[in-house]
Amino acid sequence: MSEAAAPVSPSAPASRRRRLALAGVSLVAAAALAGLGASWASGSRLSELPKGPVLAKAIERGTLVVGVRRYPRPAPPEAPTPPEPDGFDATLARELARSLNLKLELVGLDVAAQEAALREGRVDLLVAGVPTTAAPKGIDAAPGSYDTGSGLVVALRKGRVQDAEALRGASVCVGEGSGYAGAVSLRFGAEPHSYPSSVHAVSAFMAGECTALAEDAEVLERLLKNDEWRFYKPLASGLRPPSDAAIRLPQGDAASRDYLAAALRQWRADGTLAQARGARAGNLQFEITLLKDGFICHS
Repeated sequence: MSEAAAPVSPSAPASRRRRLALAGVSLVAAAALAGLGASWASGSRLSELPKGPVLAKAIERGTLVVGVRRYPRPAPPEAPTPPEPDGFDATLARELARSLNLKLELVGLDVAAQEAALREGRVDLLVAGVPTTAAPKGIDAAPGSYDTGSGLVVALRKGRVQDAEALRGASVCVGEGSGYAGAVSLRFGAEPHSYPSSVHAVSAFMAGECTALAEDAEVLERLLKNDEWRFYKPLASGLRPPSDAAIRLPQGDAASRDYLAAALRQWRADGTLAQARGARAGNLQFEITLLKDGFICHS
């Protein structure tokens, strides 16, 4: 998509400003993620790798069906939005479908429905961050994380938690499927509170529902440069998720599992992962800025 988000004039009516702001969210996301996979599949040797039953079935139907996280985006209070697929999950799913030369069907799933959808064959693969349970029965995971990166913990400058040691027992807001939930629990003895998305987690943190916030460092470093974030400070850096954000598939398909592992290696090696993470950081910063500016509230 070549369109760009139009600037919102301060003199425009409030309703028009909201509509333009919401349009900006969609356009910024689309523009940032457009074209990420053009080089990912081209010139690769993924096409030469064998495909097991899971991927062979998708190839036969001509469509790869991928389950992803979903949640409502920011919206005016009088017009809440329905849940939509997570943009980062969708980007990886799109690259996988492109590498197989298949159409993509995204299925947005609440966390409670994800494993059942995979077991029952309603989706071929599941791309939904770090699983809440370890090695569920009947479900396998391709080796390698598709969401690598260093995490950061922030808190109020004048809050009760002034250093990382004081995080023990403290509540920490995290997005659903975030590997930083396990990181703050294991490293600091903190109590992670999960929310449907990173935007939900940031909104909850700013509303005082948690003592601290754990998120990708690239996202928080951008936010901390904003004037309205001068009330917050970094507490701990270098967080590494103890578990992988893995592509999950039904157990017993070694060939498809190996193909996905190779795809993840290429996703990291050719820079597509870095581009996708940068796009995600920019999109989150935009949505969170809209929340803070009062254009919209979060559903």
